[in-house]
Amino acid sequence: MPFTSTQGAGAVCIGNRQLLGLGLVSAGTLALEIVMTRIFSVTMGYHFAFLAISLALMGRATAGVFLYWRPGVLQPGRAQPAIARLTLLLALSAPASLALYLQIPFAPTLADGNWLQPLEFFWLAVIFLDLAIPFFFSGLVLTLALTAWALDAGRVYWADLSGAAVGCLLSIAVLELLGGAGAVLAIAGVLALASLALLFDGAAGQRHRRLAFGGMALVLLLSALQVWQPWLVIRPEIADRALEYEQWSANSQVTVYEPVNYPFFWSISPSMWDHTIGEGGSFPHALLLLDAVAGTPIQKFDGDLNQVRFLHYDVTSMVYHLLDAPETLVIGPGGGRDVLAALVAGAPQVTAVEVNPAVVEAVRGPFNDFAGGLYERPDVSVVVADARGYVERTEAVYDVIQASLIDTLAADGSNAFALSENSLYTIEAFSTYYQHLSERGILSISRWYLPGQPAETLRLVATGMAGWEAAGVGDPAQHIAVVVHSSSNAPGEGLSTTLFSKQPFSAAQVEALQQATAELGYEVAYAPGLPGTEEVGTFILEPNKADFIANYPLDISPATDDRPYFFNLVRAGDLFDTFLSGSGMQRTSRESIVILFAVITIALAATLLFILLPLWLRSRKADLGEPAPLLLLYFGALGLGFMLVEIPIIARLTVYLGRPVYSLAVVLFSLLLFSGLGSLWSGRQLARRDTFWLLRIFPLLAVVILLHATVVVPLLQATLGFSLAGRLLLTVGILAVPGFLLGMPFPTGIRYAGQKNSAIIPWLWAINGVTSVIGSALAVTVSIHIGFRLTLVVAAAIYVVAGLLLAAELGAVSWRTRPLGGGVKAPRGAGNLSL
Repeated sequence: MPFTSTQGAGAVCIGNRQLLGLGLVSAGTLALEIVMTRIFSVTMGYHFAFLAISLALMGRATAGVFLYWRPGVLQPGRAQPAIARLTLLLALSAPASLALYLQIPFAPTLADGNWLQPLEFFWLAVIFLDLAIPFFFSGLVLTLALTAWALDAGRVYWADLSGAAVGCLLSIAVLELLGGAGAVLAIAGVLALASLALLFDGAAGQRHRRLAFGGMALVLLLSALQVWQPWLVIRPEIADRALEYEQWSANSQVTVYEPVNYPFFWSISPSMWDHTIGEGGSFPHALLLLDAVAGTPIQKFDGDLNQVRFLHYDVTSMVYHLLDAPETLVIGPGGGRDVLAALVAGAPQVTAVEVNPAVVEAVRGPFNDFAGGLYERPDVSVVVADARGYVERTEAVYDVIQASLIDTLAADGSNAFALSENSLYTIEAFSTYYQHLSERGILSISRWYLPGQPAETLRLVATGMAGWEAAGVGDPAQHIAVVVHSSSNAPGEGLSTTLFSKQPFSAAQVEALQQATAELGYEVAYAPGLPGTEEVGTFILEPNKADFIANYPLDISPATDDRPYFFNLVRAGDLFDTFLSGSGMQRTSRESIVILFAVITIALAATLLFILLPLWLRSRKADLGEPAPLLLLYFGALGLGFMLVEIPIIARLTVYLGRPVYSLAVVLFSLLLFSGLGSLWSGRQLARRDTFWLLRIFPLLAVVILLHATVVVPLLQATLGFSLAGRLLLTVGILAVPGFLLGMPFPTGIRYAGQKNSAIIPWLWAINGVTSVIGSALAVTVSIHIGFRLTLVVAAAIYVVAGLLLAAELGAVSWRTRPLGGGVKAPRGAGNLSL
């Protein structure tokens, strides 16, 4: 006998209009989640972008608990009208929550260099609760939909995932066109449209229609006010500079401030004033900021290179003291400072590769005259692309490849899931740079240098030497030189420029290096034939580098494409080492992990107070069913497993696609789209299959995940030189099969639970949301420490466990069920599993 819902959930089939409404809800919800990562990056710092995913998952889980306490709402006759009303509340809560958030005085610092101040921790908790409200309403809508149409769970889940896929593209469009605040208002408009689509017939429908049109009118009014007199302002303020330009994009917020008349430098030589136009000279520059954190100057330039000769006396320009008239590739030119430095050194042609089109647009657009038409010069070629992929694809070779302090500290969409992975600083990247240097070529990379513990420079040296070895160099120590200046524009921190030469450094080059550093007031920390100084020189000369790396107090191991977290220097055991506060980058690295733990702590506290405790209290009432422990474990495993698959794949393909906007749009879109198709197929096809076939999904999914962890890696490396269109198509193809299979387990379980007792569905939704929150944090942590490949192995194991849990729940552990004629032979006590 087939299972029947105790609530009668299977009696009503969902219509196309309702599917459209649910799709719009999911599109708006995911777009809001992605837009919030951009807003958090601007207002709180890049490592807070991770907060957005926790908000979304926690809101969804709390919604499940709320409905478990209000089982009467789950009746189809009440659930369906409630969905439209809740969607309207969702539309209005998005801008309202943002407006409240912008009034909260939250400025995070670490108390005694270790943890958030108590008041800041309180405000972070308030922010968490405030901004979770829209996602709570979204969770209510989707939970009610899954409950009201439980036997149509496959179609409902398909609408959910397909709408979320569209939301990926929607978020990019509204950010590019409208900016952060405008994007939130546009999303509110989409959600108001969703409430119209979810209206029902009859008198109740008339009332809902009036409410929905009223809500739409209110959203339009708020949008008009934003255009006329902005009431949602998301913008950094700098005390001594007025804002002159602002532009949002899916990559970042770009702001440019009025020029000031002093030189912008990273680490200038004391002798600069003796060699340039003097202390009374004019050096105006306008400061361009990405997400209020990462700064790059737009230098005042009128075409006279003598005007900017001071750039030759920065430690970042050290390579130009060794090579004359070098063909140059500048990675991350920003406002054009390094391009000017190359031209001052006599470079006949400079290729500048910038990943952020909004930066190039600012320099070429409103600041074109101020910058002297720098990016329009015939000897300057500007390419908007990811530098790693560009170098892989180009056939050109260069005398100089330069990257000066390329780390934006600005969260893109994928960094919200994966902190700060960077494809420019990996062993594989350095091997690529080696192959694209001319015979006299030199790779120049500048990084922060903390005297006494230069961990960042050490990691750069370790990664670069490993990359040179991978390219076939027998003794990388003969190909490397490190120049240090103890002063920089970062208080208490110096700067280093590490030079990696295609050929071994000759005695003449080393002598020229010594002469230049002596004149400029720098120090040679290491060069072939010279005694190494400090830990950098010791490391380069150390025969057993593995032991040196293992015993070093910070993580200086070479970064790889599988573990590309170059800037994550802090191990878990180092979090409370106050010495780390001496370095800006080390402090930032530690702060990002502390913030991650703070968010997890708040999420777990909210889980206990708003989810687990209410679920336990409510389940004690005799009138409600309680899900079997195996079923709870099953949905919990799905939450963990999905996040442990999704986050490493997003991060890995960010490295592959280069530009974060493409990774965000294509990877999330593909995963969600194919997961939605898998969900839809499961609803139509699995109902006709037996449990023997059904349970094969899980080992098949595990195998596909393991293949992704192994076979896909060399495939990505072999095709990194493909055009962007080719890489995008390959990415979609790679994600099709795992995405399709990932969409099946959740609606399958919902269908089964709905036939038994639809009142327990909020339980399952809540547990899945809780473990998704934990899984998102766990995926980030595990990826940082063991890499993407092993994280996916863990995910595969979790899905195997999920399959065993479902088998045990169904009483089908023996795996002997076979189809008999036109029906299904059900295990004893399991009924007819017509999922």
